[in-house]
Amino acid sequence: MTGTAVRAADEVQTKPPEMEMVAALVAKPPDVLSKLEAIIGPLHREPATLADAVGPLHRLEPGPGVAKADVELGIDTYHEDPRKVTDPELLSWSLDFLADRDACRRLLAARFPGPRELRDSGRRVLRFGDFYFSELDAAGGFRLAWYRREPLFSIPERSERETAKLVADLAAVANAGFTRRVIAAHLGPLVYDRYLGHDILRSPTWTLEYSPTGAAKPQRFYLVFKRPLPSRSLLPRLGIQRPMVRSSDVHRIGRSIVDLDHPVSPETGYAFPALRGYIIDIQVYPEGLTEIDTHDPTSITWSAKGSQIFSIGASLPPPPP
Repeated sequence: MTGTAVRAADEVQTKPPEMEMVAALVAKPPDVLSKLEAIIGPLHREPATLADAVGPLHRLEPGPGVAKADVELGIDTYHEDPRKVTDPELLSWSLDFLADRDACRRLLAARFPGPRELRDSGRRVLRFGDFYFSELDAAGGFRLAWYRREPLFSIPERSERETAKLVADLAAVANAGFTRRVIAAHLGPLVYDRYLGHDILRSPTWTLEYSPTGAAKPQRFYLVFKRPLPSRSLLPRLGIQRPMVRSSDVHRIGRSIVDLDHPVSPETGYAFPALRGYIIDIQVYPEGLTEIDTHDPTSITWSAKGSQIFSIGASLPPPPP
């Protein structure tokens, strides 16, 4: 064997485990537990133990080169028995490595040029595609994280002016009946998404879905905010003068805006606000809500003051039988 071949063989044999793991993680980010364990080592989830069955999992030194693993599991506890889920989906994973920080950063940069610089609780984070890289205090140590849903620290802040413009644009779209033409004029052009099977419009802080594809008016309009939108300015522009929050959906975990002036909409016959013939479902975050007593036997109720909007849906009621 030549000297060059010997050196190459030695390099393969001594290739740091951190590099091998990062290369595997980046090549195809694991989205279920078994795929992650195949790369970093077993995490020993015990489905019989509720904390382990549901997660998150916190493990020290699960494998060579990995100092710590934090893994959030995506188990629907309302429809699944966590103890019977053998290979749960992953919502996120965060791995602390002991060494080879610079080499792994070069690997990420080669795959995803031009990273975004972010801050998470004061710590500098570099976003490479869907991966988040940060230096640890230990010499050569680093953290690599992946999220199924974009984390809040990665989503741009909105200024007061930007928030006011977004509220005005949404009010104009809603009061025009959610038409494609008005959406294009105020928010931007809708485009067909082959994966979702309908039209979509994305911005740094929200995503809009619209169906049916190409229609002048939608059957369904659904806007999700990546960063919450204060409700106080928007609700009056939608004609909701006495808003309240009540629980919704079959498991009572949702938080929807209702109008005390119209507990049942005379326009649609549904217990949601209505506008231009559409049922309006405004979901807000449960955090920060203040419970109030309205003598409603069907639901706990909360004040809408200070509520933060998670999503706005508009749908046409089904035709009468």
